[in-house]
Amino acid sequence: YHNTYKIIYNKFKDVSYLLYQCGTEPPKEEVESGKHQMVIEVPHKGGLALTTTVQIPHIEMLGLRREVKGYIGETKYISSPCLQQMVENGEIESIDKNAVVAHGESNTDTNELEEFLERNPDTIIIGGAGDDVTAPNTMIFTSSQEDTNVGNFDWIAFFAALYNKEEMSNRIARSAQQHFDCASENAYFLSSKPTERKLATTRRVAEKDDDEEEKTLLWANWIEGYGWSVAHCPNYQSARQCEWAAACNVKILSRPEGVGSFQEWSGIKYWYLNDEEFLDFAKDASHWIYSSQFWDNVMEKKGEEYLSQFKAYQNKRIWDTQGVDPNAWFEQRLAEYYVVGMDMCAVMGVDDGLHKSRWFRNIFTEQPGELGTCNPEDIDEPYVPPVEDCVPIAATLNAVGDVVSDNDNAGALASTVQGLALIASLVFAVSLW
Repeated sequence: YHNTYKIIYNKFKDVSYLLYQCGTEPPKEEVESGKHQMVIEVPHKGGLALTTTVQIPHIEMLGLRREVKGYIGETKYISSPCLQQMVENGEIESIDKNAVVAHGESNTDTNELEEFLERNPDTIIIGGAGDDVTAPNTMIFTSSQEDTNVGNFDWIAFFAALYNKEEMSNRIARSAQQHFDCASENAYFLSSKPTERKLATTRRVAEKDDDEEEKTLLWANWIEGYGWSVAHCPNYQSARQCEWAAACNVKILSRPEGVGSFQEWSGIKYWYLNDEEFLDFAKDASHWIYSSQFWDNVMEKKGEEYLSQFKAYQNKRIWDTQGVDPNAWFEQRLAEYYVVGMDMCAVMGVDDGLHKSRWFRNIFTEQPGELGTCNPEDIDEPYVPPVEDCVPIAATLNAVGDVVSDNDNAGALASTVQGLALIASLVFAVSLW
């Protein structure tokens, strides 16, 4: 940041962009240096063309839906109800960069993207990690290259810089981090041994049997033609689920080094287990998050005879990612990493018992969720995840001033925490954003 301008550096692609404030002159020395790929007046007025659904949540959180003028790709994969409505209304143009636009006798055929840029010369295309940094009108957005949930989420600042909304994005990021930290602190408090716990806690502890089996989490899904994809911690490809498990103080099963077979793309090895290897690896896991929306497919392909050998299946402790909507996991979930963390703690039984999992749905007892529709007034409003504030259990109990050890008192304190959670939910819309 400088007096009248700011510079965005993308370290993954080694490219920078110079942003200067409306009503000022761009710094001559910086412009003439030639080191910046684009020079842009802010707040930006020409609109945006997105290229992937992972860019949508950051835009929605900042209330910038109206800035989206085009989507380069197949709009059917957009899960946001408001953006889908804007596509249907013609407010967002669907662009196929490979589709040729004929110009009759002029013999100067172009593609849809070129046509779009001719009509919208000031629109910025938000490219992805694999896109050319020198492509016309293109800024590269590489949140996918981050190996932590927080790192991915913090790319909200990329869009905020274009619209002078840094204060808003910083507030959103801080709130998300606080929720995530609160859920983690609760999980560690609840999963500690009674002899190590300074204070008894809510009904989760009251109901807990000291002889309860060790909880282990299986994070895995089956991919047709390849096999079973499972977590491997710590590893870039599994970084986010490993981070969630660590935050919840949960043991996550990790593929042993060298076990299975791999396919290699762009120099990266993707490992898979066959059915026999997977059964040996996963059969004793107490909880299973099936990290896909296609549980019905694996049920049909593998059958109950195979799946019933898994403890998680026997105990009906399998969740998939259809809690909000069958497709939203690959889009809107990126705006809610802290909610997913709270969800994981909830399904593993290491939370206060008040939070209901939003993203993970039990495949035995729950139907897939639906995102619903977009009201016209919602389009101009920032997206706020519909989840209550996390209640810090240890701090709450300290505030109450009681130290308890028996189940009756723990149950009574659960009521206290429930009351505080209700109050927190009433002020959530104000306190979060």
